[in-house]
Amino acid sequence: MANPSFEIYFTGRDDPRDGCIVIGEDTKPVFFEFETQYLSPSAARTTISSNRNPVAAFDWLDGGLGVATIGDREIPMAHLVQQGSSPAARRFPSADGHQYEWRKCQNDPGSYELFAGPNTSIAIFQRISQATPIGPSHGTLQYNFSHDLLLLEALLALNLNRWLDWTG
Repeated sequence: MANPSFEIYFTGRDDPRDGCIVIGEDTKPVFFEFETQYLSPSAARTTISSNRNPVAAFDWLDGGLGVATIGDREIPMAHLVQQGSSPAARRFPSADGHQYEWRKCQNDPGSYELFAGPNTSIAIFQRISQATPIGPSHGTLQYNFSHDLLLLEALLALNLNRWLDWTG
């Protein structure tokens, strides 16, 4: 990725569905929180909040992917993790009309790189435990775009990728 402009940190629990907090600053402060409530043995809801206000939700069905609500848009969660250009890649459609693709980094399977085109990297997530300006962190996202909705969509797709890879 050429010249990352922004870096945000993954703190809280190292669970992409529950207790994960994403915090930092790009053109303004960034704060997202992923919290999951189990509604029944076969259903759960992950609420994604930004600055303590709900901005998206995942409704999990039978322990698997269900429906994602992003603002007022509902889509199948599977749309956020569609087969990508290789077995190590998953793509998602953005509300901006473009396709983006998270690719696992070959030399670090816990890391992912976001592409806006075949060879245009715009972000990288690295799973690294480190001390940061806001406390202990278990991952960082460096990115070179400033678009609130794309950041939200990228984080949603990233955490779904992490959860799918984590649960096998």
